[in-house]
Amino acid sequence: MGDAALLEAVDSAYRQARAAIAQYQLPEARVHLTEARRLLKGLGATERFEPDVRIRLTESWLIFDDLGLGAALSHLSAARRDAESADRDDLRSLAHLQAGVLNARAGHIEDAMEQLRAAVEVAVGLPAEDRVRLLINKGTIGAQAGALSEAAADLRAAVGLATDLPQYRFMATHNLGFVEYLRGDLPAALRWMAEADEMGGGVDRAVARLDRGRVLMEVGLVEDAAPLLAQAAVQMRAAHMSEELADTMLEQARCALLRGDTGDAVRLVDELVSNDAGRGERQRELDARAVRLEALVNATATSPGLVQEAAELARSAAGAGIAWVADRATASWAILAGGAGEVVDDPGVVRRLQRMRTSPYLSTRVLAILAQLSLPSTAGRRSHLVRAAARDVAVARAGMSSLDLRTALAIHVAPLMALDMEHAVAGGRAWVALSAMERWRTALDSVPSVVPSSNPAVAALWSTLRQRHEDLRSVPASGAQSLLLQVSGIESQLREASWAHGTAPAVPRHAPLRRRDVGAATVLSYAVVAGSVWVVVVSTSVRAQLLRVGDRDHTMDLVARTTADAHAAAHAPHGPLAAGIRSSLDAGLRQLDRALLPDLPDGPVVIVPGGALVHLPWGMLPRLRHRSVTLSRSVTAWRDGLTLLGATPAVAVAVGPGLGLGQREGDGVLSSWVNARQVDGEPAAVAAALVGNDVVHVAAHGVHRSDNPLFSSLHLHGGSLFAHELEGLPLGASLVVLSACSAGRARLRPGDEALGLTSSLLAMGVRSVVAPLTDVPDEVACDTMAEFHVRLAAGEEGPAALAAASQSLLARSFTWFGSSWRMEHPG
Repeated sequence: MGDAALLEAVDSAYRQARAAIAQYQLPEARVHLTEARRLLKGLGATERFEPDVRIRLTESWLIFDDLGLGAALSHLSAARRDAESADRDDLRSLAHLQAGVLNARAGHIEDAMEQLRAAVEVAVGLPAEDRVRLLINKGTIGAQAGALSEAAADLRAAVGLATDLPQYRFMATHNLGFVEYLRGDLPAALRWMAEADEMGGGVDRAVARLDRGRVLMEVGLVEDAAPLLAQAAVQMRAAHMSEELADTMLEQARCALLRGDTGDAVRLVDELVSNDAGRGERQRELDARAVRLEALVNATATSPGLVQEAAELARSAAGAGIAWVADRATASWAILAGGAGEVVDDPGVVRRLQRMRTSPYLSTRVLAILAQLSLPSTAGRRSHLVRAAARDVAVARAGMSSLDLRTALAIHVAPLMALDMEHAVAGGRAWVALSAMERWRTALDSVPSVVPSSNPAVAALWSTLRQRHEDLRSVPASGAQSLLLQVSGIESQLREASWAHGTAPAVPRHAPLRRRDVGAATVLSYAVVAGSVWVVVVSTSVRAQLLRVGDRDHTMDLVARTTADAHAAAHAPHGPLAAGIRSSLDAGLRQLDRALLPDLPDGPVVIVPGGALVHLPWGMLPRLRHRSVTLSRSVTAWRDGLTLLGATPAVAVAVGPGLGLGQREGDGVLSSWVNARQVDGEPAAVAAALVGNDVVHVAAHGVHRSDNPLFSSLHLHGGSLFAHELEGLPLGASLVVLSACSAGRARLRPGDEALGLTSSLLAMGVRSVVAPLTDVPDEVACDTMAEFHVRLAAGEEGPAALAAASQSLLARSFTWFGSSWRMEHPG
């Protein structure tokens, strides 16, 4: 074999070894390096020099794995001296690069950065591939060192240089996403990671899944993070990636904590500690103990032993220089000590908690405030701290354009909300309790966002999703599974596309709420606090009251059973079965009326439901059947969203397929208004109507997706119109009427965040929505809507017009959501 062929064979074996290392397959790498060494013997000294140095640099990985960092660095120093003697700066740069990577892997981050910066100084002659590799490693390790701006610059440069190097382009792009996560820009992190996921390149995705799972947890999407972390763990076990697997198990434990599964969190940490026993992994041991402690804080009553354990852990982590573990352990210490009535006298506690308040992560900042509220020294600053936390949450949400992300974030603030509400209710003062309810509801109130909606790829995905849904209507059962998998994949892509857009934070400021703001209405603001349902009653005719109205579990069970009866009553044929269902429904409604409603003065009623009370068709309760009733996200939102139209509104009416009385209903609406027109009952036409009209009425079949509520939809000609699809549209309608079964239903996320068709429209800027909370017979819907629009067009206030038009019990499922709406000059 000639020298050229030998060099090519050596290079091939060397590259295969590097590829195996990139996949963490060290035994395979050893085989390829041995072959490269064998082939190298056939070359002369001059031809052998460069490949010999490169092979020695790569062998340092195996030495590190076998003998440790010291032996590997000695091996690298010898190779670097040979490169210096030959005046080969490119090989010197690679030696510094490899020393930096191994230092970082051993946890010596500052030493690693020193080596990597030295590598950059002599990297001018490096080939593109080696330069990209250097920038990726420097950027990734720089992020660990906290040099985030420097890291982002390195990784952006690597992305630009790696155009023809797909594996490295993936790594640079994904790692740039992780740096944006560390900087706190979560939409940017998700955008870069999604771009990396779309690439090929044959790169192992286990570590990428771990990183993406971390980001998803930070934005609150724990149900999306959990399967991703599980996939990563399976891959890492198969590849014997023990270090990375341990990190993944820790993140799985944190994910379990966020889901409220403390038992699973403790189990994962105990398994991790058992696996790591005797390995001397001090940093991970302390980190695992901190996670286990947080799990025990949530799972058990405070005890002196737990307080002492937290104090010792905080001091151990601080002594070891592991700041983030020391901080979280300190927070647990403060919370546990406060619960036990003990005083924390360590001066470092206040300093660490204050440092946590500057974290780029909302979850860390909220934990710090929870801990600060537990310290006796902050008792006089309680109001300031909870207001600061609410403001922080509002700013974090405002920086995200995706409704999915904004509603998910509440999972991090839910414990603080609960603590604040418990404190407010314990004081027994109605306005204090209402202020606490309003504080969090306004902080979590979504602001309308406008994101680019003209992306052709996204538009194509929506078109495909519509077609797949139509296919599901006619496909035989044997073929449904394949289609459902396609639908799930498309929905995931569309969700991820929406996550990637951020906005400049713009938090609306609201005037303080005053008694006179309720006008002639009676406001009932409900909250679930410490296992009980509470209501604040406010009107101008009586003094505000704070009342406990029932046990949470019993009340919510009654709501679920009564709502199920209301659904069944809409479909039951006349006869004994229907009579039995109606009897059960009436009994449940009477019980809920007695339990939930206080004595009510005359006038309209505004209800802010808490917890699963959002599912209840309140208008069906006996004392509310002939009352004007509005359901709102907060009293503040109801007050500020009032719409008074001074001119004749532009009204659009759309009718979907499959409704026997749909066109009759549409004709009744059209005849009620002067300036009304019928638009095609197609997705694009209805979306356009929502942008260009004041009032939009849609008669169609509705589908509520409890598993994925943003994909709740209206069935129209040509396919479905999804709630998620409306994000980013500059909606102009102030009133939207959805005459579609169960269109008012929503799924609750932590923090009482409701997601569904109606809640999405309100979150996107529509002031008022009318929709049924349960199924309604077609004839009832048709008659009710005709009368409703006649009254609305005559100038009646919206909720009153709906109450007057809803003559039957099942018609009272139609609910007015949001704020009041009225024409000032009808006709």
